[in-house]
Amino acid sequence: MLILESNWGEMAFYASGAQSIPVVLLHGTGCDSMDWGPVVRCLSGETRVVTMDFRGHGESSMPADHFTLEDLAQDVLMLGIKLGLEKMLLVGHSLGGMVALDAARLSKDVAGLVLLEGWTSLSVSVTAFDGFGRDRLYGSLDRESIERIKRKYDTIRRRFREPVWDRFQQSVGEFDGAQFLLGAQIPILEVYGAMGRNDRTQGNLGVPENPLIEWVWIEGAGHYLPHERPLEVAQAVRSAMEKLNPSNGAK
Repeated sequence: MLILESNWGEMAFYASGAQSIPVVLLHGTGCDSMDWGPVVRCLSGETRVVTMDFRGHGESSMPADHFTLEDLAQDVLMLGIKLGLEKMLLVGHSLGGMVALDAARLSKDVAGLVLLEGWTSLSVSVTAFDGFGRDRLYGSLDRESIERIKRKYDTIRRRFREPVWDRFQQSVGEFDGAQFLLGAQIPILEVYGAMGRNDRTQGNLGVPENPLIEWVWIEGAGHYLPHERPLEVAQAVRSAMEKLNPSNGAK
């Protein structure tokens, strides 16, 4: 892991691959860069891949002061500037998808989005599960994998002081990416696990109509797509890269 010094502490990140369209992978709550390992291995070595640990996650510092979801988006953009990443493709899972949406709202350096169950808003995430049906959170993951995800989440959650965590969660609850999605001028892939999908599901996800938004449904999968279906996630990333650079295509 590499370290970037910031005004709130040390931000851990990882970068590899050639000088292609930069793909920045953003993890969900209670996860970190290591959870992208299977996806990174599925991507070609010609792809420039960057992962980062959000504040208080993985090897990044625990922030002493309050921070918000927008602060995480600014961290993504700061890392992009430091690494000279132009026209980034942001790939975000769950919370990471919300952060990716906000980063795209803030900067034209974001050229495309792949949102892996990256909720339009926190309230939508609750409604969405009514549209999917119950018992699909961990999809087809085995018990050991599920316990590993739970232990990591609990460990990370305990690192935060309650006031810091509460303020962050408040900001997540206040976030709403629908307006940005409605007027977005960049290609966006909305990627969801199809386990439990029914005729109410897509409507419950709160994604507005926009010709630049495409849907990808991964059959038999639940919420934890990077863990459960890394190959399909990598395929979605390649598809998004093709849209950004159609003359060369993605190998």
